[in-house]
Amino acid sequence: MEKKENILCNISQFSRKNWLLVILLIVINYLSLYSVQTSGGYSQSWLSRNVGGRGLAMGGAFTAIANDPFAIYYNPAGVGFFSPTPVIASSASNLGFDRTNVTLVYAQQITDNVGIGFGVNSQYAGSFTQRDIRGNPYKQLSSYQYNIGAYGAYSMEFASIGFGLKYLIDNLTGVPTEATGVALDVGAKFNIFDLFSFGLAVQNIGGTMLWNTQQHSTENIPYTIRAGIGLEFGFNEQIYTMRSTTDGEEEIVYIPPTRYLILSIDAVYNQYDLTPTFIVGTEMVLHELIGIRGGISIYGDKYGKPQLFPNTYWGTGISLRPKLEELFPNIPFKSHIDYTVGKEINAESGLLHNISLVFEF
Repeated sequence: MEKKENILCNISQFSRKNWLLVILLIVINYLSLYSVQTSGGYSQSWLSRNVGGRGLAMGGAFTAIANDPFAIYYNPAGVGFFSPTPVIASSASNLGFDRTNVTLVYAQQITDNVGIGFGVNSQYAGSFTQRDIRGNPYKQLSSYQYNIGAYGAYSMEFASIGFGLKYLIDNLTGVPTEATGVALDVGAKFNIFDLFSFGLAVQNIGGTMLWNTQQHSTENIPYTIRAGIGLEFGFNEQIYTMRSTTDGEEEIVYIPPTRYLILSIDAVYNQYDLTPTFIVGTEMVLHELIGIRGGISIYGDKYGKPQLFPNTYWGTGISLRPKLEELFPNIPFKSHIDYTVGKEINAESGLLHNISLVFEF
């Protein structure tokens, strides 16, 4: 009888240990899925981060809009439709845990059919303490990542084709180890019968990082495919005809609206996602001095499962557009400032805060 009780006790202890092991494995598996979703689980996953106050506020649904300098990070074909006036913009995001994302971009059309853009996008991923083999603090290290890109686009009346070449750097300050790499972006943008715009872009084509270690390790950067549709409804656009002073023919003059509503929807697919993420965005300008924006993912991959409203992308923001030229007649530029709050899954608060400045000369 005593032997039988000992056997039952051992079986019970073994069962409890197995249950604990099963629970531990479930927790580890969930956390690994969480880390893949939040960090990407692949090389240079920060490149898939949206940048620029406007695109961030619209949840990233910007592929078919792509008409400010930050377009180069969504669809390089957008610079083909820029004006000859140079535009410079900067963006800074607070990502939480001492992490920041800072971007400086420039774009303009240099001929009737050719637009160019340049951008420097950098992420500071925070600092940590290096320790020796005994665990004693040795020195502080900081992690920086850079994306330096040149972009060009050729536009026709209703279409634009663009491309971009990116040089990438990933390093830790204080140690000689670093990685460098290159990647190619291509994109197209079409005006469909003046009804809506369509954008398509493929990012990080052939992207590879090479580490300067003894093994010369390499990492492939996953590609991203973006496709989107954008509609604009103008509230005060003007169209009138005038006669040419050279040949006497009538010409149609179109003045774009300063008050409008934009609706956009994007499908974004990263190479290792189970399904594309669909994002809806909007921008409304009811007065020339202020605009409001918003965007949210309505379907996509979250923690390894496709679902409705996954809450992986969302943003909202405000754009202030003071008419400085009326106060300062000699000022050489027009400007506006954007403030955005968006989703940052790796932040303790779950939020990012962004301020962007745009200067049109």
